[in-house]
Amino acid sequence: MELIDKCYETLFWGVLAALAVCVVVALVYIFRSKLTVDRIIGINLIGTTVVITIALLTFVLGEPFLADVAMIYVVISFIAVMTLCRVYINLYARRRKEKEGGEQ
Repeated sequence: MELIDKCYETLFWGVLAALAVCVVVALVYIFRSKLTVDRIIGINLIGTTVVITIALLTFVLGEPFLADVAMIYVVISFIAVMTLCRVYINLYARRRKEKEGGEQ
C-alpha cells in the first residue's frame, strides 16, 4: 500500500509541474497575441489553471481550507474577466462612435 501512495504522490506532483508549464505557456500566449480578445482568453485560461492547481494541492496536502481558497479565486477570476470584457466593449463602442463621427 505504501508503494501505491508514493506513486500517487509522484503523479500529483508531476501534474502540478505540468500545470505550472501551462501557466507559463499561457503567459507567452498573452504577450505574443495582438488582439485584446486573445489576451482576455489567456487571462481566463490562467485563472482556470490556477484554480485547478489549488484544488489539486487541496488533495495532495490534505488541507481542506484550500478548497475554500479555490472557490474564492474562481469568483475573483470571474469578476476580473467580466470587468475586462466590459471595459473592452466600452472602448470598442467609443472608438466606433468616434470613427463614425469623423467620417461625416
